[in-house]
Amino acid sequence: MPHTAAARAAASGNSFGSATRPLVLAAMSPVITYALLFLAGVLAAIVGYLVGMASLVSYPAMVALGVPPVVANASNTVSLIPGGIGSLITSWDRLRQIRYYPLLPQVLIAVVGGLVGGTLLLVAPPGVFEAIVPWLVLLATVLVALSPRLRRGAANYRLAAPAFLTLMAAIMVYSGYFGAGAGVLFFALCTLGTPMNTHAAVVMKTPMLTLSNFSAAVLFIVQGRVDWGAAIAVGIGSFVGGYAAPLIQRLIPERVIHAAVVVGGLVLTVWLLLGF
Repeated sequence: MPHTAAARAAASGNSFGSATRPLVLAAMSPVITYALLFLAGVLAAIVGYLVGMASLVSYPAMVALGVPPVVANASNTVSLIPGGIGSLITSWDRLRQIRYYPLLPQVLIAVVGGLVGGTLLLVAPPGVFEAIVPWLVLLATVLVALSPRLRRGAANYRLAAPAFLTLMAAIMVYSGYFGAGAGVLFFALCTLGTPMNTHAAVVMKTPMLTLSNFSAAVLFIVQGRVDWGAAIAVGIGSFVGGYAAPLIQRLIPERVIHAAVVVGGLVLTVWLLLGF
């Protein structure tokens, strides 16, 4: 989910259950509301791990259940961090087996990139960048769709480490600054720039983007933009879904996940073009 809306709306301090809550849901039991947010977190983490589109589930759920959009944006970013942690616990052994590039530099790049992106968020006007994001996501989606053909005859092709880490740094800064479609971009980098197959790219994507997004989450917490009730409910569900997602991935054929990433990227492109 794009982070910029939260940064722009410094005057918006509405919290969960405020007067802006939809009338249809105003009388809903808090227990039911938080249960629905928990389920949204479970589904969001699974979708996010497999195809990188977690916010297409959790953010609309928060808004539908009465969290103002700006607060929902920030709360959503915070709530999805546990999902990344849960996924990392389950997939750690597989992550350690991906040895195309040293892991420590990638971790540092993810953390620092997120911090740089979060800092840029405070000082750089987002308008022009927002206009090109849908097309950037679309380009990455097309590259992912074509990756099997592009890699024919070059199955063992691998970018030099400086080139891979530089492109990764750009994606991590983008993730901390804006966020939407960062999963698709990193997936494209892994599947086109390395010999990683779809399953390996999925395993690599989630922890790196979680580290980058953690920086943005800290920024939102400091700004006081988080609805902790909603964030905790989704966060608990996110951890459960994130823990289960790598186990689910092992049951799904690689071509199905690849197709799901492409479809998800197209859906996200339309979603961004329509301004949601």
